[in-house]
Amino acid sequence: MYIYRILFLLMFGCILSAGAQNNLESYAQKAKSISELGDINEKEYQLTEFASEFTLYLELNGTFIGSNDDLYIKTTNSSDSKYSLYYFNTFANGIIYRVDWFVLYGDVNKRKVLHGFDDTVGSHVKKGSGELQLHLSRQQHEQLDLYPLTFAFTAEEKTYKEFCDVAVICQFEDLMQRQTEAERISLNDSILDRMQILWDNPELFGDNFEGIKRMSTLKSEDGNVKVCTWNLLLPNSTNNFYGAVLVKTKNDVKVSILKDNTEKIRSPERSVLTNKSWYGAIYYDMVEVKDKRKQNYYLLLGYKPNNEMTQKKVVEPLMVVGNGQVRFGHGIFQEDRYVYKRLIFEYSATANMMLRYDKNKKRIVLDHLAPPSSMFSENKRFYGPDFSYDAYVFDKEKWVLTKDIDVFNPGTN
Repeated sequence: MYIYRILFLLMFGCILSAGAQNNLESYAQKAKSISELGDINEKEYQLTEFASEFTLYLELNGTFIGSNDDLYIKTTNSSDSKYSLYYFNTFANGIIYRVDWFVLYGDVNKRKVLHGFDDTVGSHVKKGSGELQLHLSRQQHEQLDLYPLTFAFTAEEKTYKEFCDVAVICQFEDLMQRQTEAERISLNDSILDRMQILWDNPELFGDNFEGIKRMSTLKSEDGNVKVCTWNLLLPNSTNNFYGAVLVKTKNDVKVSILKDNTEKIRSPERSVLTNKSWYGAIYYDMVEVKDKRKQNYYLLLGYKPNNEMTQKKVVEPLMVVGNGQVRFGHGIFQEDRYVYKRLIFEYSATANMMLRYDKNKKRIVLDHLAPPSSMFSENKRFYGPDFSYDAYVFDKEKWVLTKDIDVFNPGTN
């Protein structure tokens, strides 16, 4: 009786596999028909609809099916079968217009799918370059396995791009799906472990970690510094910040892990800090500066989600000292007779503040923040742009505040 039961389960499994194969074939035919559409706008719409449908199908029925070159949707998986990849190319006028990929992972009863696509690939190829072939592999490390994903043109045998670890990309996507604070912190710790392996690999110093969209990665113009940052939003609407600064030295790469110490920094605008006592933020721009003494440093422009009431923007000076050691804060911002080591702007969580670097005029341009009336003075949750603009203008050594500038007329100020 036991033998019959095993035979039944095997037959049932084969039927499900055959059904999955047939369904995959039907989706492959649909993907091919979308590629043959002439209208680009219709293509875009159909691809969006297809991605939603195919994602749901994989979540409900997805099991890895061996690679089949005859299908329009190709497949590849990691050697341990933890991650399976489905992908297809979309063409326009004989040139790759877009490539879509779907990563299937997770437990059998809780399958998850990460959908990604690249619709800029067409600008990087010529007619006849062929399709993109994606390959998912596995690199074994002592602590953790990494899962690199490469994109290569079949006709040219040329690598187009590479994601250094699909697993950490999926973990970042899962982060906000965790319901409790303990679950989010635990998953974030796992992300830190993976990123530590990637940061410690000198060969990846030039990698911009393109696939990890929920982490900001900035590289300095001189090629010597890379900064990675992200935030972890907790269920109580507070934020913790994480990241690292990587500095290229003569013989190696120095990695400084950033530890958010925001709550314990009493006077952040006047403090010099280290990577172990960091005023956390997500940096979105890096500016290399050389003063009249030819002292080199970097300005980091950052965003700092704060709480339900307010948010912040930050201008953070980054100095490289000693053998690749980093220091934050530098007395270079002058407002009247006061000098500050970093700039911090706090305003309403419902407002948007412009803060950017104007390379042509060597100045930091920003919205002037103000309350709607004097009765809300110093209550930052009511502050927002008042439609005037200020700037910190570089003058030999200092960045000097200039109020009420004209940012729209390039011939003034």
